[in-house]
Amino acid sequence: MRAFLSFLLLLAAALPAAADDVLPCRAGGGDPDRPRIGLVLGGGGARGFAHVAVLRELERLKVPVDCIAGTSMGAIVGGLYASGMDADALEREMRALDWSAVFRDSVSRPDRSFRRKRDDDLALLPARPGIGNTGIKLPAGVLSGQRVTLLLERLTQPVGFSKDFDELPIPYRAVATDLNTGQTVVLGEGNLAMAMRASLSIPGVFKPVVLGERVLIDGGLANQLPVDVVRAMGADIVIAVDVGTPLAKLDESAGLVQIIDQISGFMTVGGTDAQARTLGPDDVLVRPALGADVGTADFAKFEQALRIGEESLDAVRPRLAALGLDAAAHEARLASARQPSREPPVVHFVRLDNRSRYDDTFLLSRIDIAPGQPLDTARLEKNLQAIHGLATLDQVSYDLIEENGSNGLLVTVVPHRHGPNYLETGLSLYSDFSGDFFVNLRAGVMRAPVNPLGGELRGLLQLGDEPGLLLDYYQPLGRQGDWFLVAQASYESPRFGLFNGNGERLANYRAPNYGGEVMLGREYGNFGAATVGLRRRTGDIRLDLGEPLFDGLGWNQGEAELAYTYDRIDSSYLPRQGVQATASVVVAREALGADTNYEQFNFDLIGAGAIGRHSGFGGLRWHTSSDDLVSLPGLFRLGGLTRFAGYRPNERLAENYALAYGGYTWELGRVLGRPAVLGGTVEYGRIWGTGQDLDDGESELHGSVYFGFDSWLGPLQLGYGIREGGEGIFLLELGRAR
Repeated sequence: MRAFLSFLLLLAAALPAAADDVLPCRAGGGDPDRPRIGLVLGGGGARGFAHVAVLRELERLKVPVDCIAGTSMGAIVGGLYASGMDADALEREMRALDWSAVFRDSVSRPDRSFRRKRDDDLALLPARPGIGNTGIKLPAGVLSGQRVTLLLERLTQPVGFSKDFDELPIPYRAVATDLNTGQTVVLGEGNLAMAMRASLSIPGVFKPVVLGERVLIDGGLANQLPVDVVRAMGADIVIAVDVGTPLAKLDESAGLVQIIDQISGFMTVGGTDAQARTLGPDDVLVRPALGADVGTADFAKFEQALRIGEESLDAVRPRLAALGLDAAAHEARLASARQPSREPPVVHFVRLDNRSRYDDTFLLSRIDIAPGQPLDTARLEKNLQAIHGLATLDQVSYDLIEENGSNGLLVTVVPHRHGPNYLETGLSLYSDFSGDFFVNLRAGVMRAPVNPLGGELRGLLQLGDEPGLLLDYYQPLGRQGDWFLVAQASYESPRFGLFNGNGERLANYRAPNYGGEVMLGREYGNFGAATVGLRRRTGDIRLDLGEPLFDGLGWNQGEAELAYTYDRIDSSYLPRQGVQATASVVVAREALGADTNYEQFNFDLIGAGAIGRHSGFGGLRWHTSSDDLVSLPGLFRLGGLTRFAGYRPNERLAENYALAYGGYTWELGRVLGRPAVLGGTVEYGRIWGTGQDLDDGESELHGSVYFGFDSWLGPLQLGYGIREGGEGIFLLELGRAR
């Protein structure tokens, strides 16, 4: 019996493989005796741009690529090429991309939810780590990869329904690393874009990708140059392109970061050399001499990487040319190749894989996809970015699926793993270099969401020269979430100075007060909202130093307000693009608790546009009161940039004013995507009192020059303001809400 079983095994080995067992690299048509060629594209970040030069040369020489395996950036280039994109199309896409935006997860301000835009009023730091019973919880990476994932989904959409990577125009494998075992994970099925994204999960930069039961990170840690993967796919000849960063030459003066980088390089370089040693005499190894000219993060050096990639082919071009097909065989191969449709697919249904705390209807109401119509990818991406703009979700991605002959869209919503409790912090600093210097620290907790409809609860404490406390509850109403309710209670103790007409300081005061506000609103997408609210506050004025003109003066505020806000500006502090407008009517009544009865009308408008590093902006402010006695808290506070820049903030109080202004900024540069600018304003306006009109006010001409930086501690502005007939003032502001 044993001998008979051995005979059967030998017979099975001698028989040709069944059709289902044909290796991917040999599955294509054409001459069955032709050696199959596997292409290996290694990882290397921006150095991987050199892969495009190699692909273009293979096309020119008519070298057939029968299968591809890639790691990290090589997985991106290889996956796009395997999806049917040729070298020219790849080059066009990579040239057109804003790589600084691709590798930046933060949602641009115009695309944030209206609620998140209002966070600017609190001047909080953008980083929001989680907080819980175990203490501070940090995210697993700086980036969740939201933009990268949407980009890859768009670029691979023509093959979006192909879940078996052997069915792509070129069979393909992406290589990742299992975070828990350190072993190589070869991805050959599923969502192509997500497989490529998993291979690109650089530790500490991108958060890991969870596929099934596995947590995946950058494939370069386990297999930087996956020669063995294309061998397993059936390749007879391997063309391997190594763009990895070589080990540095360090001495005893090396810093900690350099040493850690070198240690991680031991794994990638050692693994690459081991794979390269398996190459035989018929295989081709291409190593572009990128050296120190193009680093892993040098995404602005596409041209340089491409040129070096082209130059590296000189030494191997004859060997590559020997692998090329004759014209007839090449044309026949192209004619038989699978050509994916470039037409957008018709989508019949949308399904949600909702892993968050939000209600399904709440999320689906934000996805504007018409069933039975061709997929509008740009609109879909905008919808998903708007959902991501809630700032409580790790990733919002999509996949094309087919069920019972119908095409569908599967949207996956993944919450922050460090939520739903977020630690919020802020720092504000102000100095006029002539007596005023305030420093405040803010810290608090926001829980979001507190319920499936997207409710949020926030508590924020401020310590320093201007202590305060804020309790804030926000609740969308209904499953659509268009209507919302806000309830706030707060205590604050701001400081301000009293100055004479020449700008000389007469006194310093503080104004402790407390109260609350209730507001009902209707959002219009993420660009605007109409609100109606009731406000009640009480406080007094206390002298710190100087003349006791207002010392002990108490006041009460009771108001109803109707307002509309349109907000599509890119920054509240350093605007370069977009429009923001607010119009409101305020009615103060003794019946609501106010000291006096009066009405006010407020209108603020700013528009900005940019060309390259240059940008200009202009605006209008119109704030008027009825001919009644306006109580102290109802007076308009003037001073600072675009509010009569020749005055210190809050230096002037007025019943009415009108102001037109224009400005210019020049972008000095960006630090990790954050702009630093030099700018200036020219401002012209009038201020008039109760019982007067615009013509009774005196014209005032103001101007400013300033340096601004959207820093990680908040917006920083250092400027010099001056007014006609007055002395100039210097101002420093960091993280101060306006």
